Amino acid sequence: MDSPLYVSDLDGTLLHSSGELSPRTRRGILALLEQGVALTFATARSHFSVKSVLGQLPLALPIIEFNGAFLTDYASGRHLEVNALPVHVSLPVLEMIRRAGFHPFISSYDGARDRLHYDELINEGMRWYESRRRAAGDPRLTHTPELELALEQDVVSMTVMAHSERALDELRCQLLAQFGAQVTIYQYENSYSLGTWWLTIHHPLANKVFGVRSLSRRLVETGVAASSVAVVAFGDHYNDLHMLQSATLGVAVANAVDEVKSVAGQVIGHCDEDSVIHFMERHVATQQTRKGESWTM
Repeated sequence: MDSPLYVSDLDGTLLHSSGELSPRTRRGILALLEQGVALTFATARSHFSVKSVLGQLPLALPIIEFNGAFLTDYASGRHLEVNALPVHVSLPVLEMIRRAGFHPFISSYDGARDRLHYDELINEGMRWYESRRRAAGDPRLTHTPELELALEQDVVSMTVMAHSERALDELRCQLLAQFGAQVTIYQYENSYSLGTWWLTIHHPLANKVFGVRSLSRRLVETGVAASSVAVVAFGDHYNDLHMLQSATLGVAVANAVDEVKSVAGQVIGHCDEDSVIHFMERHVATQQTRKGESWTM
């Protein structure tokens, strides 16, 4: 594989701020895939959620979902790698969440199917999310009155929702103080439900940078890439920061948080302007031109 591996975040980056894939970007992706460009996505979404927004794209490469908790074949949904929280971590984390007065959603894999467990919907943010998942026909949605039962499966994410950032700050500090490097934690305001704050807890390897490294290693092991893989990564939020830092070229959209812009090698236009696909097309064309010039020499 002489050309780079292109890896894009979805929400706030490839997708418009409405959470939709524009017709222009879809056409561009299909054209690049037809050219054989190595292209995939790294997202906090689940496989079901990714397919609901991207549709039947002919992706040859696995996607990185749940911030790197899963490396997943796009067409089938089969998980190639799973980074799950061990029970000796997930059980006391659940207990700490409950002591703080919250009830989490727990995303897991039971060996056959992905699951999204919940017991009580205690605030408007949780009710909004459950109704969205139900309206989408999400087969993962599972009412589990005894959430401890979910911990017998491979837990890839525990998500706490609140209308107070301060309340989640306190919980995050408590979790980090007790579990430290045993967990990865992301905290952010849900851009599709402003005023609702989310705190997600994952395995320490559930980080997009590790997902990209794992995918790159697979490309080398299968002979798709000769040795090292050049990576061009796109993102906008804190969970993209390390991926952009470690990429050969990290690209931030104009609407990215300042910390992500500061580590990016290049800042492009807003996500609503189809900026990622425009950049990819130009970059691919430049790479092909350089390859042609090198061949004629």
